[in-house]
Amino acid sequence: MKKEIQPKPLHETILELFYFESKEKPCKLTKNEVFWKFKDPSVSEFQIEEVLNWLVHHKKLNENLGYYTLDKYEAIELEERIKKERETIRKEANSIFYTNSYSLKKPKIAEIFVHYIAPTLLLSYTFFILFLINKLNTSFELSVEKSENFNEVFIAEPKSGYFGKKKALSDKEVKYLFKNQQQNIVYLNKNIDTLQKQVTKINEIHSKSTNEIHQQIKILHNQVHAILFHLSILLVGFILLFFLKNIL
Repeated sequence: MKKEIQPKPLHETILELFYFESKEKPCKLTKNEVFWKFKDPSVSEFQIEEVLNWLVHHKKLNENLGYYTLDKYEAIELEERIKKERETIRKEANSIFYTNSYSLKKPKIAEIFVHYIAPTLLLSYTFFILFLINKLNTSFELSVEKSENFNEVFIAEPKSGYFGKKKALSDKEVKYLFKNQQQNIVYLNKNIDTLQKQVTKINEIHSKSTNEIHQQIKILHNQVHAILFHLSILLVGFILLFFLKNIL
């Protein structure tokens, strides 16, 4: 409840006027000067004169040749009284301040969550999604095994068993012909085995690389789906935060 301020009596107001005017040195004021210092139109010059005479009579003011001065002892009493009044006003102001401080509306938990906690969580979630995207860019690296250096197979030209046009071959020539033919067959079989091994190795490497590619594509597919899922959650979070801020 607001305390109503009661106006001070005229004689107290005049005494305080003399007190503040005499802070640095004793002040002498005439009746007319005192009257002109009052801004209240309801106060007349006659009232001022009566109050001044009353104050002189009670030895609160001194009068000499039409000039009024504040009595020294009255000035001391006024100083003490004004100090007490100021102390009282200060205590009342502090009391009102603390009362108002305790009566201030405390922020609700929902408001704290919407204005502080939720934005922080959404920002952290955004950084988490950026981390996943960066991880996605560096994860799809194919580790294809380097193929072995295969020795090229050179098939030498078989040794010829042709001796020209003859009616008959000698036994020595027939043996030489069969020997060359047998060596050529062995050499060809050896090259065929080497080629077969190389083809088998190439097929194994190709099969392994294909499986690795399929596996990494599957992992990439799962990572993309996870990022899209997190982005959807982030979007829903921002939309809810926007509506909650408008409501609260």
